[in-house]
Amino acid sequence: MLEGRFLVEPFGMAVPNGRNPAAAAYVGKFVEDAKAGGLVKDAIERAGLRGVVVAPLR
Repeated sequence: MLEGRFLVEPFGMAVPNGRNPAAAAYVGKFVEDAKAGGLVKDAIERAGLRGVVVAPLR
């Protein structure tokens, strides 16, 4: 067995460069709220993913 995690795949959200700065702020707040409220953790559990962790809050 290998220590740690194998084939870790980071995920993220983005808006096109040059877009209204409010769009990037909205996406950032949405992601942080989803993590803080347990939405991301619940989705990971429903999908049956093992070894997947939610990124820390900023």
